[in-house]
Amino acid sequence: MIEIAYKAQPLGRKDLRVIARQFRQILGIENVLYVNVLRILELVMPTIFEGFEYEIVGRHELPMKRHADTDVVNRSIRIREDVYEKACNGDGQSRMTIMHEIAHYLLIVVCGVKFARSFSDEPVKTYEDPEWQAKALAGEIMCDARLVVGVK
Repeated sequence: MIEIAYKAQPLGRKDLRVIARQFRQILGIENVLYVNVLRILELVMPTIFEGFEYEIVGRHELPMKRHADTDVVNRSIRIREDVYEKACNGDGQSRMTIMHEIAHYLLIVVCGVKFARSFSDEPVKTYEDPEWQAKALAGEIMCDARLVVGVK
């Protein structure tokens, strides 16, 4: 299977940290260490972002090895039901998977970060990789570095 590379507007860790802190502030959780990802998905996102939808789907409804995906055109997130159930039981990887998809939504739909398919033979720089950006933003939302002892 050929991997299609995408390249996004450059966003470094500091940029993503600012977005995460603004999002946490909007949610009123800027001083909360444990973020309730399911509350954000189910209650907050549909309330503050008009047209946002999410769907819990069976394993067969997503491509092999895909746990969730974000459709920026239709403003929706699909989450495999086993991932959702694990997140309900506090599984960290499943919570991160859901927050990762929320991060894609925030970056592309809300913040308007542009991305396109890369036809270059050169590897995409980390800070221009939309997958890295979503992963980093998700981590920053889930754990604000200011709340962790010894991190500046």
